[in-house]
Amino acid sequence: MNNISYKGIILILVLVISCLGVQAQNNSGTIMYTQKINIHKNLPLEMEAMKDRIPEFRESNHKMTFADNKVLYEGVKNEKVEAERAQRGNRSGRRGRGMRRGGRNQGKRFVDLSTNKVVATRDLMGKKFLVTGEPQTYKWKMTGKSKQVGSYLCQEATWQDSTTQVVAWFTPMIPVQAGPGDYTGLPGVILHMNINDGEREITATDVQLGEVDASTLVAPNEGDEVSQEEWEKLREEKMKEMEKEYGGKGNGGRRMFRFRG
Repeated sequence: MNNISYKGIILILVLVISCLGVQAQNNSGTIMYTQKINIHKNLPLEMEAMKDRIPEFRESNHKMTFADNKVLYEGVKNEKVEAERAQRGNRSGRRGRGMRRGGRNQGKRFVDLSTNKVVATRDLMGKKFLVTGEPQTYKWKMTGKSKQVGSYLCQEATWQDSTTQVVAWFTPMIPVQAGPGDYTGLPGVILHMNINDGEREITATDVQLGEVDASTLVAPNEGDEVSQEEWEKLREEKMKEMEKEYGGKGNGGRRMFRFRG
């Protein structure tokens, strides 16, 4: 009887250690995301006639690397998309090249979850900035809904303010409070997001868990350092200048540029 009890205890210990090992492994890895922005949904009325000449969606790829309570989210090049942009630029000339340059998003965002600090690169009309601060706080609401995203069972959470409505699907199977851009604070990695009913969607396309090179998880250091408040002020001033330059017709241009990432 004592021998059976001893074997049972050993089995339980082995299972606990195995589970802890899996949990620890799931705390580090890399996730690839594809982001789709619906350009047609954000077109101002004066540009409606150009819809057939403007692609409905703009796609970009991003990579999130995480380990030891550090998270790095960065844009990565998509060769197919770059080639298509080059072709459109050749057809549309100089103006097309300017629009492409404004639409690229190859920035980096580094978060240290243990110190609650963020360092992000931003580009404003060709000038680089290094924005520092703390992660934004979201009051997520759990809906109780669940669905499969790739190989992972996810739960639904929602958040909204006066201009933005977010539906996020996160998985407790990867217990890291991280996600695309600055969307964090859930008890698991976010694998899919729908913002403003399809204006913007971000989906994980590849999840690789395991050890990562610690030397890659460092904060970016290129650009003029500014606080989050200073950055918001600079961006607002630049958008007002653009609205004046393009005739100040409503806030269509503003909607085209206001998204987190």
